[in-house]
Amino acid sequence: MVPLETISRAHQVIALVRPLRSRSWWRRIASSIKSRTGIGTPAAMAKWSRIHDVPLLDTSSRSDSELAGRLKRLAPEVICVSAFPWLLGSEVLQLASRAALNVHLSLLPRHRGPNPLLWIYYHSDQRTGVTVHGMNQRADAGPIFAQEAFELPRGFPVDRLYARKALLGGELLLRVLHQLESGEAKPTAQEERLATQAPRVACGTRMVDCSEWDAERVWHFLSGLCPRRREPLWDHRGREVRYQAVLGFTPGDCGKSPGLVESASFGWNLYCRGGSVQLASVR
Repeated sequence: MVPLETISRAHQVIALVRPLRSRSWWRRIASSIKSRTGIGTPAAMAKWSRIHDVPLLDTSSRSDSELAGRLKRLAPEVICVSAFPWLLGSEVLQLASRAALNVHLSLLPRHRGPNPLLWIYYHSDQRTGVTVHGMNQRADAGPIFAQEAFELPRGFPVDRLYARKALLGGELLLRVLHQLESGEAKPTAQEERLATQAPRVACGTRMVDCSEWDAERVWHFLSGLCPRRREPLWDHRGREVRYQAVLGFTPGDCGKSPGLVESASFGWNLYCRGGSVQLASVR
């Protein structure tokens, strides 16, 4: 069930806000999943707003004064955000008479920022989850209203991880809205000493450290993110190595320098500390 549909059956939705730009790579993952399911795409949002006679408000920046003015006239009790590309300004946040809530795809305060999925794989997290928190002027730093964790299988595809988190986020958000309505909501402050950051990473940035990471960790990172993200690699001649899939890994001392990439019948072997990762070449 679409979270928006679920929420709208129990609570009145008075407007949808649609960002006109989205650059983050994991937001492109969201867009891809939404396009396959028909959920949350611009066309689907427009159709939903027409069917339910709910205003659809377009915005192109966090400092859109026109958006703030239109929301002010609507007098929202709660503002809900999910996968929105900008921090909302105080002018918008203060319009919510009860709470301004964000659905964040990590276990806050871990992985604050616009790219939590990438850093979940990078740090080889064994557990992950979703957090619904109150918004303030700091990215993902507001009090936690609800949070739920689950185990992250090794090499789990990032598309499937996003889809699972999106559904869980809708369930948690609905739970928080009911708690706000009943007066049972009890937000708790985040522990600042446990906070980590999940910043954007420029395209083409190398992230894998084959001399420090063992083969299983390299496989988990590459396999989980492929094909949404491919690690930039080069062979010993300086030629770019293009791979289309991550086949597996082989533990054990290979006697090869970490970071070396050698051709094989199936594609490539990427040598790491204590093993190698097998990559399928681009056809």
